[in-house]
This record gives sequence, C-alpha cells and structure tokens, in this order.
Amino acid sequence: MNIHDYGFYRVAAVVPPCVVGDCAGNAERIIGALRKSAEMGADIAVFPALALTSASCGTLFGQRSLLNAAEDRLEYIVRQTSMEPIIGVVGFPFFFSGSIYSAVAVFSRGTIYGIVPLAETAHSRVFSVYDGKESSVILTGLQNTAVPFGSDLLFEVEKSRFSFVIGSSKNVQNQSQTGNKNDSLTVGIPLTVTGSALCIEPLAQASFAGSFTELCRSAAARSKQERNTVLFVNAGWGESTTDTACAGERGIYENGELLAAANGFELSAFNKTGDFNFSGYEDEAAITLADMDCEAPSSFGRSPSACRRIVIPTIPSRGVLLVRPRNPNPFIPLAVQNNEPAWESFFSQVTELQARGLAKRMYHTGCTKTILGISGGLDSTLALFIAVLASRMLRQKADSVTAITMPGFGTTDRTKSNALKLAELLGCTVLTIPIEKAMLQHFADIGHPADLCNTVYENAQARERTQILMDKANQLGALLVGTGDLSESALGWETYNGDHMSMYNVNAGIPKTMLRHCIRYVAAYPSAFLPDMNMHTEFRAVVQDILDTPISPELLPAQKQIITQKTEDILGPYELHDFFLYYILHTDFSPAKILLLAEHCFSTEQRYNRQQILGCMRIFYRRLFSQQFKRSCAPDGVQVGFGSFSPRGMWQMPSDMNAAVWLAELEKLSEV
Repeated sequence: MNIHDYGFYRVAAVVPPCVVGDCAGNAERIIGALRKSAEMGADIAVFPALALTSASCGTLFGQRSLLNAAEDRLEYIVRQTSMEPIIGVVGFPFFFSGSIYSAVAVFSRGTIYGIVPLAETAHSRVFSVYDGKESSVILTGLQNTAVPFGSDLLFEVEKSRFSFVIGSSKNVQNQSQTGNKNDSLTVGIPLTVTGSALCIEPLAQASFAGSFTELCRSAAARSKQERNTVLFVNAGWGESTTDTACAGERGIYENGELLAAANGFELSAFNKTGDFNFSGYEDEAAITLADMDCEAPSSFGRSPSACRRIVIPTIPSRGVLLVRPRNPNPFIPLAVQNNEPAWESFFSQVTELQARGLAKRMYHTGCTKTILGISGGLDSTLALFIAVLASRMLRQKADSVTAITMPGFGTTDRTKSNALKLAELLGCTVLTIPIEKAMLQHFADIGHPADLCNTVYENAQARERTQILMDKANQLGALLVGTGDLSESALGWETYNGDHMSMYNVNAGIPKTMLRHCIRYVAAYPSAFLPDMNMHTEFRAVVQDILDTPISPELLPAQKQIITQKTEDILGPYELHDFFLYYILHTDFSPAKILLLAEHCFSTEQRYNRQQILGCMRIFYRRLFSQQFKRSCAPDGVQVGFGSFSPRGMWQMPSDMNAAVWLAELEKLSEV
C-alpha cells in the first residue's frame, strides 16, 4: 500500500543529541537521523532551530568562524543525503546582507529549495528580525545558484497536495491581536490564508515546568482553528544547562487531534527501543513519527498571490503502513477517552448543551411541560435525562416531564420495566398507553392482515405512537421531545412521520456510540438529574441494564420475552456506521480512504475484516442517499459539535441524489 495515494504523508519531528558549537559532529548526527527517518518511511524530517550549532552558543553566534562552519556543514549534510528520498528541514545560524538570522534550510536530494528566517529566537541580541524584503541568496560551494530566502515561502511537493510552511504560532497570535498586516512578514507566511497542509515550528527555547503542556495546547488549538497539521520540535539533549535546559519537546497535531508527541524529559524517549540506555544520548536521535492527512479540507483553500511557491520534486512512493493513533470512535477525542476528568467535563458539556437547546425552545414557546415516549432503549433514555435537566434549568419540577410507555406487539417486560422504573426514579409523570387494540383496529380498517409482519406492520406502530404523543402534547400544553439520534438519521432507521417527527429533537446531533457515553456519564454523575443520593444505586442498576439491552425498535413480536429484532443484526455494527458517519460529516474523503482508516482502526484488533467493513459500508452509503427525504424535513434540534443533518445547517443534499458513483467505487474496492 502506498499511503501517498490516499493523501497521507509521513512527517518526523527529530531531536538529535548535540554538542554546543560542534558543527561537524552535529552534522554527522543530523545525517544519521535523516537516514534513519527515511528508513522509517518519513517524507519530511524536521529538526529544531539552530540544530547545526546547538542553540546555546550565545554571543558567539556573531563569530564569522562559527557562521562559516555552519554554512559549510549544511552543504555537507545536503551532499551526504542526496540519495535519500526525504525532505530535510534543519536549523542553522545564517549571515545575509549584514545581518545574522536564526534560519532553517529546506532541502531534498542534493538541492536546497529555500531558506526561511525564524521570528522566534532565544538570542534576540544576536539575531535580527527579518524585514520582509523578498530576496535570493547565493550559496557557494554546493550549488552556486540562487536560493529563495524569506519568510514568504510556501513549499509544495510536485504532483501532490502536500504543502508546508515555516511559522510560529506566537507570531500568528500576535498578528491577529495587533491587526498589523506587516507582522505577517515575521511569521513564516500568514498561515490563516495559505491553506497549507503542514505548518512547521522549529524551536530553540528554554523548557520550564508546564512548557510541554503549553506547546501541545497551542499546537492543538492552532491546528484546529486552521484545519491543518502543526508540527513543533524544540532543542533537546546536549544544549547547555548553564542557566536553563531544553527538553526536546516535539508534537504533531492534526485538526486539533494529537498524532504523536513526546517530552524529552522522559529520558527513554531518546532510545528507539524504549529501554532506557544512557549511551543512547550519544548516537541516537529521538524521532517522533506520524502520518498527516493532506486532503483534509482547510479553512482557506488557496495560497495568496503574495506567497512565493517553491515546488519540490515528487518524493518516491514507498509501500508503508499508516502510523497514526487508532481511534475507532472518532466522535470522541482520544484525549477524552483516556482521561476520566476530561471525559467527565466533555460529557457534562454535551448534556448541558442538549438541555439548554430544549430549555430555550420551552422558554420561547411558553411551554412549562414536556412529553416524550419512553421504550427502555438508549435514545429515549437520554432524551428523558435531557428533558429532566432542561426542566430543572427552568426551575420546573421533574413531574413537569410526562413519560409515556406505549407497549406494542414487540415490547418485552425487560424494556417496559426499565422505562417505567427510570421515569419513576427521576420523579416524572408516568403514563402507560398500550397500542395493541388500536393497532388491530387500524389493521382491520386498512385491510391489512394482523399476522403479516411487514413494513406496514412496523411503521403503523411507530406512527400510532407518534399520534398519541402529539395529541397528548396538545392536551397537556406540552412540548413533544424527539428521541432519534444522528446515526439513525444517517441510516434513515426511523419511520417517516413516525418517530422521525417531534416538536424538538434533543438527540439530533448525537451519534449512537456517543449516546452510550452520555448515558454512562449520567449514571456516573447523576446528581444534576437526580438530587436524592439515596436513589443513586438503584438508578445506576436500571441504567446499566438499559445499556446492556440489545438495540431494537421492538416492532416485531418477541419470542418468550426475548428480543428477536436486533438493529445491528440487520444494519451492521453502529461503531462502524458511526466511524463512516464521522468522516462523511467532517471530511471529503472517498470510500477508499475511509476504508483505509477503518481497516487501520479495526482490523489490527481483529474486530472486523476488510469484507465485513465493506459490507457495512455498502449499507451505509446506500441508505445515506436513499433516506435523505427524511432529513429534508427533520424537526429542529440542537447541534452539540459533532455534526448535523439539519437541512438548515451543515448538511445540504437533494432527496433524489443518486449514489451510483459511491457504490461503484465500493464495488471496485470489493474486487481488490
């Protein structure tokens, strides 16, 4: 597999050990690290600022002997790595036109393509700030040709979407705060308008307690804001510790998500085997690898005319496997999944946003009551929690929420019992309205055999329940709360004008896999929903049984109180559908690329093989297109940040769109 074909490029943040002022020795270590990075399949290797000399030379950066040695060793590095299929980005002190700059050279296969002065320097008394003049410099020895020099260089790899710039997040922030357009000349390029896939930040700054966290936070925020990849790499082992220390922090963030990061204070990070070996400082570099996606949409899709575009010849393709974090549940960031306080905070915000959306609609309409159907399933359980929380926000009692269970032909004692217990524990007004008699009369009226369990049989029950809820809402002067989730909307797994319809849908922006987490959150931290702590144990037991119940619409008769109609047996696993759904809503990825990512996340754990994933993808794409007519008239519902199918918002699709292009691609993938 060639990851370039799918828009991925491998980037390496490299921190080789250094010796202060030893340009020759540092050059050899950089060459070794470049070759090792190439062996690991990296397309670009980025080194810290001033990596050739070390960043600790102080006033001696002004000595011509050191400057000449650095330039000479740079040319040596370029020559020695001319056969390596990799782009190098190496920091060095550069004397030009009477000024000294902390700069980086960008080179590949024997050619220097550009030199970029850095704005952020640890030795401002020695280094100059670039004045923004577009220039070219003449390098003697290696090339004796004009090499672009300046902070306005945008590097692009030929015949690909891989582009990168050299910049500093601090300067971008300063530019936005001051509003001074000229400040962009000191940044690398005004990155908010380049649409570049990768922003590189070579650093040479002192490390302090908390600096790694701050660097990661800044890179995450910047990459999310600009919808690109940010790579930072700081000077590390070997820098002088006379007054400060450099920890070799390095990280790669894509659209706000961590791809790879390491803190040099973790000594074993410098040894590739992971076993601490102090001698490893002498001959090994810390290499942090990740595959960045060059096809993710950027906030701004084209480079401004002010940028100088530098084209680097195509990097030879290599068959390598993806090096990326595996997140089978991309709607929930890995940082949230693996951190209990972050998980609590995240889902507290999710449920509060849902409740605020409903509370605002109640306030606007003047409704002090809500009503909803409860089934003992996941969707209605979360909707019930949100209705109770919204009522509390408006200083209403829980009994202002009317929860109605409407047992039908497929309802089991387990689900009915759980629904009733939950509503009673929460203090809601609880009603039971059976629908069997009404359904038998309805079947007789329309001439449908009562034992013919087809689409008519199922959908009629869903519409009967919606009719009851709508009429009861009118009777009570209440707002009917919808329960259908984002995954069901994507698959059209809802009855048109049945459970598809409500007066306000609180789950419209919540995918099924996330919905489970929301319910677990309420069970773990129930006080906002159920203040009486004496009831929490029983409450958690009921919620856990609901979580353990198979997902089912319960529209077909059960067998001996056992659910026979299981949604995931019909459609496939929701965790696969939600995986596809995330990339459909958030990217322009093709089915082939989504399949690649799904295999990366699921196949390695032997959860699903390629054919199982493809089978589920066919169902997903077929239903995504065929069921759009339901989304075109969906009720209002708050989006909580994970995507939406609202026809008034981010999803615009005609109801008669043809899926042939996507299904044909899936068929081709099945033949591979």
